[in-house]
Amino acid sequence: MVDAVSLAVQGQYEANPYPRWLRVRRDLAPASVAAFVHRLFPEADLGGIPDAPARILVAGCGTGRHPVGTAQRFRDSSVLAVDLSLTSLAYAARKTRELGLSNIEYRQADLLALGSLAERFDVIECSGVLHHLKDPVAGWRTLCSLLRPGGVMRVGLYSEIARQHVVRAREFVATEGFAATPDGIRACRAAILARQSDPLLARVARGEDFYSLSGCRDLMFHVQEQRFTLPRIAGLLTDLGLDFLGFELADLGIAASYRARFPDDRTLCDLDHWHRFETDRPDTFAQMYQFWVRSKRQ
Repeated sequence: MVDAVSLAVQGQYEANPYPRWLRVRRDLAPASVAAFVHRLFPEADLGGIPDAPARILVAGCGTGRHPVGTAQRFRDSSVLAVDLSLTSLAYAARKTRELGLSNIEYRQADLLALGSLAERFDVIECSGVLHHLKDPVAGWRTLCSLLRPGGVMRVGLYSEIARQHVVRAREFVATEGFAATPDGIRACRAAILARQSDPLLARVARGEDFYSLSGCRDLMFHVQEQRFTLPRIAGLLTDLGLDFLGFELADLGIAASYRARFPDDRTLCDLDHWHRFETDRPDTFAQMYQFWVRSKRQ
C-alpha cells in the first residue's frame, strides 16, 4: 500500500514531471563499474567491485535522464529504473527509444515497496529521492537490502546547510499562500523578484529551476522535503552497515581546497572534516550531497 506522502509526491510529478530535458551528454566514456569508481576514488579499497557487466537499479528515475546517463556509462550492464510517476516513466521510455538504448527496463513502483524484489544488484543509484519520502531512512534501508555484499550505492541528499535559501523560499510560499498551480507559481516568482533586498530570496531567483514551472515547483513547492547534515549521514552509514567511499564532486576546486585544509585525509572520507569544511563554505554542496558507499563485504 502506497502511503499518503508517496501518493502526494506521485501526484506532483504526474502534473509536473521533473526534470524537463531534451539532450544528454555524448562524452561519457563507457567503463566497467570497478573502473569508473576507481577513477573517482583512487585511494579507496575497491576490492570485490564487479569488473564484469553489472546489474544496476536506479530507484526514482524521474523522466529518465539519470538512467540514460547510467546506461551510457555502463553500456555492457543492465539497468532497472523505477519511479512512481507514469507520466515521468512514459517520457523516460520515449527518450530511451529515441536514443537507441536497449539496456534499460522501466517499471512503476514505490521505492518503499522494492523490498519484495527477489533479485539483488551490484549497483544502486538513488539521487534526489530519499529526501522526498516520509521516512527516508526506511527507504534507504530497503535499498540496502537489495544490494549485493560488496556492492556500491550512489546516493544524493539535500544539505541542510546549503539549502537555507530554499527553506526561506518555502516559508515565503507558505506565509503568502501561493498555490502550487501555474498561476500560483508565476505569482510567487514575481513576488520573489520584487524582493531582491532579501538575500536568500534573491539567491533562489538566480537558480535555473526558478524559471520553469516544473523546476520551480520541485524547488519551492514540493509536497515533501527533508534535509540532512553530514554528522547525521555519518550516523546513518554506521546504522546501515555502509562504508563511505567519497563524494562525487563536479567542481575539482572543492577537492583541492579540502586537501589544502586537511592534508592528512588522504582518501577525502572524513565526514567530520567535511562538516567543518561545509560549515565554513555553505555552498560546497549547493546541488546535493552526491556520494558513493558500499555494503560491507562478508
